[in-house]
This record gives sequence, structure tokens and C-alpha cells, in this order.
Amino acid sequence: MDNKQMLAIPGPTPVPARVLQAMAAHPIGHRSPAYSELQAEISENLKWLHQTQHDVQILTASGTGAMEAGIINFLSPGDRVLVGCNGKFGERWALIPEAFGLQVERITAEWGKPLDAAEFATKLEADQDKRIKAVIVTHSETQPVSSIPS
Repeated sequence: MDNKQMLAIPGPTPVPARVLQAMAAHPIGHRSPAYSELQAEISENLKWLHQTQHDVQILTASGTGAMEAGIINFLSPGDRVLVGCNGKFGERWALIPEAFGLQVERITAEWGKPLDAAEFATKLEADQDKRIKAVIVTHSETQPVSSIPS
């Protein structure tokens, strides 16, 4: 395990040696008491990490799977959404709801450039019937390395 590479990409991330060692152990059954204890410990640690007393939901999926889960669980086919597109992940945020049958309106910027918050404000103010159900943006677009100014 001496061949450590630093990947400057969104994932996979570097994995500490102790985690790699734990992953080399025999798996435990997902219905066993040992698994239940492990899951409870993980959930409590995630609550602490996110500074919440509420339940945490663990989703076993890629980032794209999580994006899709967010769309299909909170929106319905035909809903109208505004999507900020200034890189690869913003574009993916537009494609997923389109595939699910949502009406997607893109607000675009050149890849690597910040989105214009005033464009979002103009669109939302013009939506007198409140038909826009969601505004979706990528807060840190890693592919072209851009972020939304605060």
C-alpha cells in the first residue's frame, strides 16, 4: 500500500489506512446484532458531524444516484424547476429532472464562471403563479472549479 496517489478530483477520495484495514475484514450480516450496533454508531456519529438531533438518512448510491433520489422524492413530472448550469454537475442537475419529465429552465454561465443571482431573482419574481417548484444549483462546481459567491 505504498503507492499513495493524490487525486485532485471529486472522488474517489483518499482512504486512511485504518479504513482500508477495516474493509479487508470479513463482512457482517446486515441482519445481525453486530450490524445493528455498527449502524447505530454510524448514525450517531453522523448526527454529531452535522450537528443535528434529527435522524440522518444514509443513501447507498453514487452522487448521481443521490441527485436522482432528490428529484424523484420531492418533485413530480410536469413540475417547473430553475437549474443553474455553469459546469458538468449543473448540467447533470438539468438532465436528471428532464429525464423524469419536469419542465427545466436553465440559467447558464460559462463553465467556471459564477451564476448571476439576479437572473434567478428576476425569474422568481416573474413567477406570479408560483409554478416554479424548485431552484437547483451546484454550490461548488468542481469540474471547472467555480463556486457561487456569497
